[in-house]
Amino acid sequence: MTRWLLPSIVFALCSAPTARADSSLAKEIAKQRGLTQKKAAKKPARDDAPTTATLDREALRTRLAKLADDPAVQAATRAEGIALARWGLIPRDLDYRATLVSLYTDQIDRRAPDPAWNELVATERALRDAKFDFAAFVAVPAGENDASLARRALVEGDGIALLIELVLARKGKSAPWDNTQVTLDLGRAMTMPTGDALDKAPVAIREAMLFPFRAGLAFVASLRRYESWSAVDAAYKRPPRSTEQILHPEKYAADEQPVHVTLDIPAELPDAKLVHSTVWGELGFALFLRAHGIPVETANIAAAGWAGDRVITVSLGDAGPAVGLARYEWDSEIDAIEAYEAAVRALDDTTIGATIDHADARTRWLALDGRTSLVSRQGTRVTIAVGVPAPLLPALTVAMEK
Repeated sequence: MTRWLLPSIVFALCSAPTARADSSLAKEIAKQRGLTQKKAAKKPARDDAPTTATLDREALRTRLAKLADDPAVQAATRAEGIALARWGLIPRDLDYRATLVSLYTDQIDRRAPDPAWNELVATERALRDAKFDFAAFVAVPAGENDASLARRALVEGDGIALLIELVLARKGKSAPWDNTQVTLDLGRAMTMPTGDALDKAPVAIREAMLFPFRAGLAFVASLRRYESWSAVDAAYKRPPRSTEQILHPEKYAADEQPVHVTLDIPAELPDAKLVHSTVWGELGFALFLRAHGIPVETANIAAAGWAGDRVITVSLGDAGPAVGLARYEWDSEIDAIEAYEAAVRALDDTTIGATIDHADARTRWLALDGRTSLVSRQGTRVTIAVGVPAPLLPALTVAMEK
């Protein structure tokens, strides 16, 4: 997945299959999930909307090609590719758009060949979509990508949990949600290496693509542990607000809301233009660290105290590569110190150049290409800047630390 774009493509590819609400399969699914059936479990007709019977590999390839050629998708892909490369989440020479198309083509080609299973998946999704309107549900304001990913995790986790319950019910077995170890094992099983293109993708792409399924299942399992499906239905009315709430369901239960962080282009960057603006969230910060060589457990611990952020990527016209700026808020000063130290280690390990200065609350580097980077901390706030032209660093440091 691109950190955020790939899940959008999943939704576009899988949206609006039709299903007969009066079929025995639809009735079985509706009963298991506690859905009230409607006369038709489908969206308004579209020329390219496949039925459950025709949702095959070729249909998906055709829809993928059309989507990849859409001007809006191309623009979003280009902007996100620039941002991911600037922040070191993908190699700078990676053809991002081609990588996405290749990943999805590979996933389509590896799609289960069993028509009965494919019909089951398409039917359950159509029935849930008819009730919850996924396209509207995952729609969030531009630049709120972490919130969108959290909502997608609910949708995908709901679907996987339902499929597991259906399979077990057919064998006369109950759902295993009271056993947290089973949920963890199921999550690991879903993401075991299979030798496909996704295994070889950059960690930020791979993990973000898997997140809605793996973390989403764990989140829905936590809701189902002591409650009926009505608890999951309620989550569509009060959606998870961040990947933090998905990763820590107790924070969703407590309605711990993200801190709204703003970050405008500083006046100290002349002629700068916004390329990309987003919220990384807890997941995004952890992936940033991992992409820079920080071990998984260390990255997850450093990201766990996340409270809010804003990450922007700007171009400086003809002045070379883009510049990345980020402002993070943390739950406590201890959390901020952990995040600061992890970010310093990440950039120190991957910056080819020299450390300009290093203190308890500020570290700056000068790379061989003449660009500089900064990580600083002010109380519970951590500020990061990468790719800044050296002459602009002193003034930018002051501006970012205000």
